[in-house]
Amino acid sequence: MFIKTAFAAIALATLVCFPVGAQDATMAETFDPIELSTDVPVPSEDGTVNIDGLEMYYQVHGEGEPLVLIHGGLMTIGAWGPILPALAENRKVYAIELEGHGRTVDLDRPLSMQQFAQDVSGFIEQMDLGPIDIVGFSMGGGTAMGVGVLHPELVKNLVIISASHQPDSIWDSVRAGWPYMTAEMMEGTPMLAAYEAVAPQPERFSGFVDKIRESMVSGEQSWTDEQIASIPVPVLMIIGDTDLVQFDKALEMFRLLGGQSSTGPMGPALNTARQFAVIPGATHYDIMFKTDLMLPLIESFFAAQAS
Repeated sequence: MFIKTAFAAIALATLVCFPVGAQDATMAETFDPIELSTDVPVPSEDGTVNIDGLEMYYQVHGEGEPLVLIHGGLMTIGAWGPILPALAENRKVYAIELEGHGRTVDLDRPLSMQQFAQDVSGFIEQMDLGPIDIVGFSMGGGTAMGVGVLHPELVKNLVIISASHQPDSIWDSVRAGWPYMTAEMMEGTPMLAAYEAVAPQPERFSGFVDKIRESMVSGEQSWTDEQIASIPVPVLMIIGDTDLVQFDKALEMFRLLGGQSSTGPMGPALNTARQFAVIPGATHYDIMFKTDLMLPLIESFFAAQAS
């Protein structure tokens, strides 16, 4: 059985851009999001797990080896689009919603990548899932990095999609709009509609957006070079060729992780535990719908680590 839903393939995920002079406009007016209608499968299980007072919502899809999915900022599980059911064909997918997002009501505290990573680590521990494969998109990719930094013993493999570790990885024109993000600008957008459709306390949206904005502006959505270099588990990085993450900055992070770390007469030595992929013809807004390209990359990466 499937639920029909429509949403935008936008991960504001710390990546919000408002054109100069458009601070008084709504995002519905300044964005032309890719609206797609897709089938989101009904989960075989859903519920919440209490993590130090936070009731984190999760869904389970499929059967097989477990995998955790971490969505992008201002999103819900539904924003995974076709990649969720595709992964669930062969894996037991645990799709979570981070603090403040969707059905996970935020606590009276600031939001940060560090806290998100601790919360996901707590989820993995309480569900007795570790070590486990983690796939994260945009802000969820940054969160996945954090689990690898703070609790590598809980991680088997990491797939990081459209994310890098420092704010300056994002184009300057995008970051220039971060201080101006407000809930009023979300009027008429699929992000607000998705939130209101599932949030237990939809009136909290304005405060939630304020917290996201403050975390972005303050730099609380980042990891240091040293922390990234310390990640010991296998990592696959995926970005679009026209992503909000700058290609050269993503490649810098790949090299911090140990990719292309040695060179010789035939160039860098192959390291299947450090992989980097670029999806052609993909932006930050539609990369999750490139299932025909994304899924083989992810499955091949996991298979390489198992061999």
